[in-house]
Amino acid sequence: MVKAVKDKQDEFVFTEFNPAQTQYFILNNGSVGLAGKILSIDAVENGSVIRISLVNLLSVPVSNMGFYATWGGEKPTDINALAKWQQLLFSTSMNSSLKLLPGQWQDINLTLKGVSPNNLKYLKLAINMANIQFDRLQPAESPQRKNKK
Repeated sequence: MVKAVKDKQDEFVFTEFNPAQTQYFILNNGSVGLAGKILSIDAVENGSVIRISLVNLLSVPVSNMGFYATWGGEKPTDINALAKWQQLLFSTSMNSSLKLLPGQWQDINLTLKGVSPNNLKYLKLAINMANIQFDRLQPAESPQRKNKK
């Protein structure tokens, strides 16, 4: 029972998927909630660049959001091949000055070195909370009332 609860909590820490077969994804760690859409995957020198559109699902602006990314070839179904596959994965921490207003979609590029688009079958994303800031919404300006004469 405890393991089942832990596994359920871990679902919110990161999201992992095959970017070639995924169009939409959710990234929610309990503090920050994002939805994403894969726009394109293109080749760059010695790797791939994934163009992603992200939307802030919170009711407050979020800025300085970073990401942890792990990527590589297809995740094996054979338990014996899993350890070797894990050794071949690439990973990095990405910082940014990205600021997302609630409900605002914004495009970002993730450059993933070492794996061509044809071989990019695994992507694991988590939110880097180190520099994140939760901002206040600016109050909307109230419309000026005009006096009828």
